[in-house]
Amino acid sequence: MRFKSLVFGAMAAALILALGSTTAVAQSGFDDVYAVGHFSNAHVTGAPDGVLRLVNDGTLSDSSPAGDLCASLYVFDSREELNECCSCKITPNGILSLSVNNNLTSNTLTGVTPARGVLKDVSSEPVSGLCDPTAQTQEQGIRGWITHPQKGGTGFAITEDELMDSFLSTAEANDLAEDCKVLIELGTGHGICSCTDSLQ
Repeated sequence: MRFKSLVFGAMAAALILALGSTTAVAQSGFDDVYAVGHFSNAHVTGAPDGVLRLVNDGTLSDSSPAGDLCASLYVFDSREELNECCSCKITPNGILSLSVNNNLTSNTLTGVTPARGVLKDVSSEPVSGLCDPTAQTQEQGIRGWITHPQKGGTGFAITEDELMDSFLSTAEANDLAEDCKVLIELGTGHGICSCTDSLQ
């Protein structure tokens, strides 16, 4: 009986270790550089404005000490088209609050303001002190949250979600940078989102 208990205990421990290693493998696909979220009910009459809040967490990486970071932002509409892009500098332990209506969706290339869409953020280092969404030097440290006006029975309620960490492939990074470059070149001022803090 004692032998069976020992065998059962060993099997249970092995199962726990196996599950733990599976979780670790699943999580290893994330890089703390690339985050994705969505916005909803933008520019809808009666709906409050959504707010994207970004912070530089001051992380020390293996390659460099904490410093200024860039939140390179790419705003897509519900038709999967890039509408606006920009890159905003945030100092260590700093916070930047951006209005979905005014900062992120009011200067589209087409002039059409999307009601819903996808937001992508790439955490990167400034190059020669400047933030450029067309040339990312990826570096972890930007964290983000976004509020969502949700239709309710008598109006709108506000929910808030953390941007979801994801894995940034080389192909995706190149596509974002290249599409942003084309957008800026075609837009002659349009297609560029604003980094002016909406709560100052």
